[in-house]
Amino acid sequence: MEFWTNIPYKTNQSMKYIVVIVLVVCVYSCKKNNKENEFTKTYVQKEEIQLVNPKIIVNNVIIDTSSSIIASLPLDQTVIRYTTDGNEPTETSEKYTDIISISESGTYTFKAFHPEFKSSGSEQVSFFKKGIDVDIFSLITPLNKQYPGQGESTLVNHKKGTLNFRDGEWIGVTEPFIAIIDFKTKIFLDSVDIGYLVNTDAWIFPIQNVSIAFSENGADFTDIEPQEALEKIKTGSTKLDNIHIPVAKKLKKLKIKISNVTSIPKWHQGKGNPAWLFMDEWIFNAKISN
Repeated sequence: MEFWTNIPYKTNQSMKYIVVIVLVVCVYSCKKNNKENEFTKTYVQKEEIQLVNPKIIVNNVIIDTSSSIIASLPLDQTVIRYTTDGNEPTETSEKYTDIISISESGTYTFKAFHPEFKSSGSEQVSFFKKGIDVDIFSLITPLNKQYPGQGESTLVNHKKGTLNFRDGEWIGVTEPFIAIIDFKTKIFLDSVDIGYLVNTDAWIFPIQNVSIAFSENGADFTDIEPQEALEKIKTGSTKLDNIHIPVAKKLKKLKIKISNVTSIPKWHQGKGNPAWLFMDEWIFNAKISN
């Protein structure tokens, strides 16, 4: 009887030891796994986090004598790089180290890099040389009461609008826009730069079409076919842009007609409606002609 009564006792003791061992192993494994998971999670999070875009501060994008760019992103080990050829910056592009002085027209693209995070998106800013002054700017199309800008001078006041289409530097229309520019004296017009805004969320689309005619005597006009292909937006977008139109003619007057998107595309919530067209500065790159 003593033999049989001792078996349960020894078995219980053994089971207790086994349970304790199993618990210890489980706790150790869990702690180890948690540490590994925490390390992996931290590593993955850092690899997946993208840097915010660098902040770009510009005096004026229309250059009279000079302008400047300041780029910043206050995070240790961050390097900002930039290009001037329109391409996306890479880790081998020019390194931004100090304020950049600008005296010529061109496009600057900035991007931030960090050893532990994904590189930022890019920020782009274009500079334009101040064009020749206009003597008389006559609107054939009346201004829209909702977005009149600062009147007809909005397009020739040597100021560029921002991404905020309510900043007062934009003329907004929903129908073709026609203006006649009188330079008073004869000039040789090299080209025209027409600034516009894209903000598809606000139903603002790119320029659909441009028609230009010039007059050498101030009365008779001859058409010029624009050579630049116009942008077609296929997805949502918000940006400042510009159309550069070569002219290379002696003239006294210029007639410009800008057409908007007459029907918003099917992918957009406003499909079928006429789109807004927002324009700011028109720059006339010219010299006085004898």
